[in-house]
Amino acid sequence: MRLNWKNTFIIGLGFFGVGLVWPLYNSYMPIFYSKFIESKTIIGYLMTIDNWLALTLTPLIGFLSDRTRTRFGRRIPYLLVFAPLSALFLMLIPVGWETSLWLLLGASVLMNLAMASWRSPIVALMPDVTPPPLRSKANGIINFMGGLAYIVATFGGAILYRMYPGLPFVGSALLLLLITAIFYLWIREPEQSTEKAERFQIGFIKDASALFMLLAIFCWFVAYNSLETWVTTYGKEYLGMHEADVAGLLAFSGAAFLIFAIPSGFLADGFSLRNGWTGRTFLSFGGLGRKRTIIGGLIMMILAFFLLGLRSDLKSAWYLFLLVGFAWSWVNINSYPMITQMAGPGQIGAYTGMYYLFSSLANIAGPPLFGWVFDHYGYGYFFVLAILFMALAALCMMAVRRGEKEPPPAEQA
Repeated sequence: MRLNWKNTFIIGLGFFGVGLVWPLYNSYMPIFYSKFIESKTIIGYLMTIDNWLALTLTPLIGFLSDRTRTRFGRRIPYLLVFAPLSALFLMLIPVGWETSLWLLLGASVLMNLAMASWRSPIVALMPDVTPPPLRSKANGIINFMGGLAYIVATFGGAILYRMYPGLPFVGSALLLLLITAIFYLWIREPEQSTEKAERFQIGFIKDASALFMLLAIFCWFVAYNSLETWVTTYGKEYLGMHEADVAGLLAFSGAAFLIFAIPSGFLADGFSLRNGWTGRTFLSFGGLGRKRTIIGGLIMMILAFFLLGLRSDLKSAWYLFLLVGFAWSWVNINSYPMITQMAGPGQIGAYTGMYYLFSSLANIAGPPLFGWVFDHYGYGYFFVLAILFMALAALCMMAVRRGEKEPPPAEQA
């Protein structure tokens, strides 16, 4: 059983498209809104539109994609329809910035709606075309593509923005159209994807492993996303550093995640190297298992946060941010394959929606919770709180009993 690298990289282009849009949106939309709106609180609320849609529309679309039947398959039609619409509304955002708040706001809301309508189907396509034993490896590849998009968006977007503020949005829109064409021409969903879906009855409530897994996902995203949100403010207001110096440290964690995204999948699920001429295996590694790999990553995250909390200056702590990115790859790469492994026939889209539901809840709850703690108890509790949530995630993972890769059919008893 071998991974279809071509299909996996093409599916990774879907992740590339998602990873391209959101860094640009988060970086420049507050600036666009500031032309018309003075209140930073209002702008902050407007910037949470995508997370609120992820609470509602993303799980619903994932559920519907399990039951969609077309000649193009059940996942790809959502991309073929909503990715071009996302591109259209992306191009309208600079027009709104130039002309009217209502056009800017309307284009932003519609872009968020369109993006939310194809995110979970395109993610669910990976387990549709990838056998269960290979999903951690495939997830590493598609997350590598998402990380690559982040680098393209931040560096390329900055170059385009200096030329004209609307160019990053136009450029990302054109790339989305290109990705749509590639999917239309080269990706075909497997025949088994049209099997009759079982009725989805919120099965994760009845499945203790799925419930604990989703709670773990919530806890570690609370900690990690709050780190990304608040570490610059923490460095500036608590340690007296320049905000640019702190923000630059996040590039180390991003780079480490990008480098280790693919190896982390192989670490969990194992690998074997064969001689192409003789067919003999000359190197084989059975893998640590997804649960052990995730727990190992959480322990490393706790260690990194503990060491960061002891420092009075983060300037020379770049290696700890590398450790954060390295450990995060162990956690993030292997969590989604575990969730899909728990899904029953015809439920992958629904379980994908639940994955994004709990991660979006964390995105909404985490930063305000940390902000409340800072207001009442000070920044000294920053890494203490992050460690607490990572520890809770590890405890939840210890209660998970399912989600490991299954052996290929020839190896099953």
